[in-house]
Amino acid sequence: MIPLLLPFLIDTVIAPPLDYEDLFVNEWGVVVFNYEGATVAGAPDENGNVLYGRDVFSGSLCVDAPVIWIHGAYFEDATLTVKARQGALTELFPEPDATFGGTQPVTASWNIRAPIPAARRERPELVIPPDTPFGWAMGFWREVPSLDLFSPETDDYLGNFLYYEAGVPIWDGPREIYDPRTLAGYYSPEGLIITTGDEPVIERVQLVPLPDGSGTPPGFEDHLSDDQVHEIICDWAGGNLKSQEITALWQTWKPFFTSQGNDGDVLYDRPVIDQISIDGRFQEETWILFPLPWDVVEGISSINLEVHDSVNRDITYNRLFLGLVRVQ
Repeated sequence: MIPLLLPFLIDTVIAPPLDYEDLFVNEWGVVVFNYEGATVAGAPDENGNVLYGRDVFSGSLCVDAPVIWIHGAYFEDATLTVKARQGALTELFPEPDATFGGTQPVTASWNIRAPIPAARRERPELVIPPDTPFGWAMGFWREVPSLDLFSPETDDYLGNFLYYEAGVPIWDGPREIYDPRTLAGYYSPEGLIITTGDEPVIERVQLVPLPDGSGTPPGFEDHLSDDQVHEIICDWAGGNLKSQEITALWQTWKPFFTSQGNDGDVLYDRPVIDQISIDGRFQEETWILFPLPWDVVEGISSINLEVHDSVNRDITYNRLFLGLVRVQ
């Protein structure tokens, strides 16, 4: 039965049958490396910046962590728990039901239910606090056809995703690596080189040298389209994330490399990273985007979904973190 259901679970908006039992917890985020450490981000802020701690260049590391969606069976009572493996949780959306660790919590949990939707009911409106720094990106995340989550206690609508931030005082990265391309190749054999501009120029590259010593194998594409970028990132995720989740990732992060919006108005200043401040609308930058291995992802944070019923179900976790490092 499961193989027949995989197409709708992976990449369509068809609801699961009512007798289906399994759940999938999908998650992505971007880890921005610099000489001070790393930032794990679900989105840049409204100005396109990735901040370290509460202030730029403060030295502590800010984990603007991944976005989480749940797919599969409906359920009436569950708890999703996020734990920071390093540092402490700082921002959480929506407001969690419980935290552990006092004023610098390391664990947060949400009590959630995903009921069978009423016939012809539209997705409820999501109330976003006015000063939410990542609120501009939530419209993209709302497009993912995931389960709508409600509070079991109050029946308040919580949204169809969860988001958290964490501060990491010390990033435990590789030692004695100073070249950004070497850093990227330490984690992944391939990546995307992205040159900023009104429309970013993107090419696929081999980060680990081939047997002949070259860095770019024959047939690797340059000047990639958005569709090609989506396909590559989908491959990096092992085909386990929904296409709408990959689209939301790129919609969220493409402005990081772009100086102009669709209407020609400037939407984002360049990221303020690596202890320099540059107005990127007038200066070109080059970045490498690459997938991070599972052990690195698990070393940043952990997630756990516990459903409070007697159903014997499988829960699968699909987590994709991408590394991002500036070359020039």
